[in-house]
Amino acid sequence: MLLLGGAAWYLALRLEPILKEQLQKQVHQDSNGLYQLEIKKLSIKLFLGRIYFTEPRLVPDSMRLRQLRLAHQAPLSVFNVSCQSIVLSDVDFWHLYKKKQLSIGLLMVKQPKLLLVRDLTVTPKKDGQTRKSLYQLVKPILNRISLAEIKIVDGEVNYKRVYADRITSLKLNKITVLFDDFLMDSLAEIDITRFFYSKNIHVQIDDYSYLTPSNRYKIFVKQFNLSTQDSTVIAQNASLIPQYKKMDFARKAGEQIDRFNINTDSLIIQGFHLKSFLFDERIFANKVELIRPSLEAFRDKNIPRKDLKEKLLFHEMLQTIDHEVLIKKVTINEGRIEYEEKPQGKSKSGTVFFTNLKATFTNVSNLLDPARPTIDIKSSAYLMGSGEMNFEFRFPVNPAEKTFTVNGSIRAMDLRRLNPAIDQLAFVRVKSGRLKSLNFSIKATPIASKTYMKFLYDDLEIQLLNKETGTTEKQGLATTLVNAVIIDKSNPIPQVPVRIANVIYQRDKTRSVFNFLWKSIFTALKPSVGINDKKESKIKEMEEKFKALKLRSKKKKEDKRRKDEIEKQLQKEKRSNS
Repeated sequence: MLLLGGAAWYLALRLEPILKEQLQKQVHQDSNGLYQLEIKKLSIKLFLGRIYFTEPRLVPDSMRLRQLRLAHQAPLSVFNVSCQSIVLSDVDFWHLYKKKQLSIGLLMVKQPKLLLVRDLTVTPKKDGQTRKSLYQLVKPILNRISLAEIKIVDGEVNYKRVYADRITSLKLNKITVLFDDFLMDSLAEIDITRFFYSKNIHVQIDDYSYLTPSNRYKIFVKQFNLSTQDSTVIAQNASLIPQYKKMDFARKAGEQIDRFNINTDSLIIQGFHLKSFLFDERIFANKVELIRPSLEAFRDKNIPRKDLKEKLLFHEMLQTIDHEVLIKKVTINEGRIEYEEKPQGKSKSGTVFFTNLKATFTNVSNLLDPARPTIDIKSSAYLMGSGEMNFEFRFPVNPAEKTFTVNGSIRAMDLRRLNPAIDQLAFVRVKSGRLKSLNFSIKATPIASKTYMKFLYDDLEIQLLNKETGTTEKQGLATTLVNAVIIDKSNPIPQVPVRIANVIYQRDKTRSVFNFLWKSIFTALKPSVGINDKKESKIKEMEEKFKALKLRSKKKKEDKRRKDEIEKQLQKEKRSNS
């Protein structure tokens, strides 16, 4: 035992510097002098079947990198890797020595740190030579490498992407990566069931948070999981959290913008093409599913607008993405949307919300494919928790095609449900009214829209609200005129054909696509309830007469008040003289 122990100790002592030197030499040679492998300590335990690497580092040579870039031979991506330790357990040293085959039960990497810089400004020289695979690089040293399991725990990744003058960065920590059945040999090279030579790679990231460059939002994900075996990505409790309160958000930004608060219980991506994403930065997936998402938006119109640039429509936004995008299907289940707006000069807000949102997006893509020329969206929800809504959108993928369409319907509901929104936003309150059905279709371009609407309702009566007080104070006459002259109590009116609206709306290009669609619908609502140019002119005329009458009445009261004051003064002087 002593002889065997001494022999093992001697062999390990001799083998340690040889292995260390050989590894460093091979790394430097295979990287064309770009990388240097530094190892603080290498320890081999022959009897235990273990190899220990203490504080290994893979460091790029900055001078050599400059030389390679000048020669157009530098890679797009450069790595800087370090870790606390690497432990190889259950190592078969006999096969390693005799057959140049490395067989390991477990490879454990503790606290690795990876800095990855991808410089898209680099233009590699096209010499016609194909790059060597990892197996081809290792083959001069080892014929075969097999590991039952690889564990990477408590890892950290810093990713930087350089494109022209723009640098984007992403930092991930608390990363755990598990590789199952890692095999590197000549057959594993062509095994389509393996990804990076492994049967499955599982990545888990806990409590991920990221502060956006504007410092306005924080992105938080409770847990992120990725599996290469079934190409699935799952994000649990993902949120976009605003960093300022509602009334402070736009003031901090210095302009009128929407404040969003978004969260979802689960985001599931199926059929995610990880290789395309890592190597070509293409975003391909079969299906994305959002479970119980919630979106809250708030806008304070007391803050002045500054961004008067032309806003892109939905399909135009996809074309501005630098990467190729193809997501075959996106589904939303049990969603909720709430929009709150504070009108200019007012202290109270109006709110509209949609519950039980379900939606299916088909062919979310910026690829010009004749077989898939459109992006289609089908959705349903309950307006103010009551009226069932159904919408269908069709957008062209090709930016040269300008026309898109929207078709929608709302089923029966009590129109008083709309009061929390229109009270403060339109200063109108529905006193009574029952929606029987609403159907519309919009054909639009980035310039204008044409809307067809059929709005059937009964017993509609409204109350105008005072814009200063938000109440019905001093609005009785105006309310009576509107109900009597402007709007029709029902559609259809007995013995009269159904009113159908066909209107054109010129788009304000500085507003969002949601504003464009809402304005298109609102423009069609006016004639649907009986409002037309003739009636509007008549009510304006009546309003002017009412204002003139009010001014005359006020002047008359003022004259009477002054006359009474003069008489009182005369009476007072008369009593004083007497």
